[in-house]
Amino acid sequence: MTVIWPTLKIRPDKPLEATQLEIMRHVDQVARSLDLRYFVAGALARVILLEHVHGQSPGPATRDIDFGVTVEDWATFQSLKNGLIDTGAFETSPGAEHRLIYGLSPHRPWIDLVPFGGIEQDGRIIVWPPDRAMVMNVAGFSEAADAAVEVEIVPGLTVAVASLPSLAVLKLITWLDRWPDNRGKDAQDFFHILSRYAEAGNMDRLYDSEQELITRADFDPDLAGAGLLGKEAAQLCLPETASLITRLFSDSQAFERFTSHILSEVPMDSDNARAEKVRRYLGLFITSFSECLTSPQ
Repeated sequence: MTVIWPTLKIRPDKPLEATQLEIMRHVDQVARSLDLRYFVAGALARVILLEHVHGQSPGPATRDIDFGVTVEDWATFQSLKNGLIDTGAFETSPGAEHRLIYGLSPHRPWIDLVPFGGIEQDGRIIVWPPDRAMVMNVAGFSEAADAAVEVEIVPGLTVAVASLPSLAVLKLITWLDRWPDNRGKDAQDFFHILSRYAEAGNMDRLYDSEQELITRADFDPDLAGAGLLGKEAAQLCLPETASLITRLFSDSQAFERFTSHILSEVPMDSDNARAEKVRRYLGLFITSFSECLTSPQ
């Protein structure tokens, strides 16, 4: 489902770092020259929307940038990499075909290019040439591209950024993909988005058009925001992506581990208060997600 969001702008008092801006200019120029659709994903997408657009606490910062890129074949992806390297700003990263190092900064941040589209096989899986040793799950990326929000980074540079509902979906999928060996960061990032969605430009909508959610949340707007995130996450999911998330909710062992990962990082006065907050937020997200999947669109 394609979701249309209004164009957002970076706050004048919250500009991006100069290096991040430089990297985005290079990627935008090369991607446009190849007529490729791309979007900012990962941690920086969350930081852009929560901190740089809405002035909130964004969670852990990052110098590195993930980009999702729609490609029809591997040759097109290689053309993108070559074009970036030819700018003189990027270097290859040995052993990581999806990664380029930005060599014009002393910090040497990297960018990860995640291709999806025509190269996908076997249920949203990509297998990297030439030796097919690297396999990546790109479920949710095509939906994130369709639901991306345009953000004016600076005058003259507007880029697509994964929306917060898309990021929530990608975090759930990534956590599942790494289960049972993950260390919890994806669950914690998911809850960071979940607990701040109301204040990320959604308060007016909650009170104007989502009064049922406000009532269900006992007039707690932050809790209602968790329900709104669940609803909008379900609206953007293709059936196969939604089934992955539903699998997490229905697997008691996995969901208990997922919840424990969140609980380890949520600051509250007591363990009981922390557990109650997480339970209520997750409960309304899951209910709204499931109801939206089963209701007529």
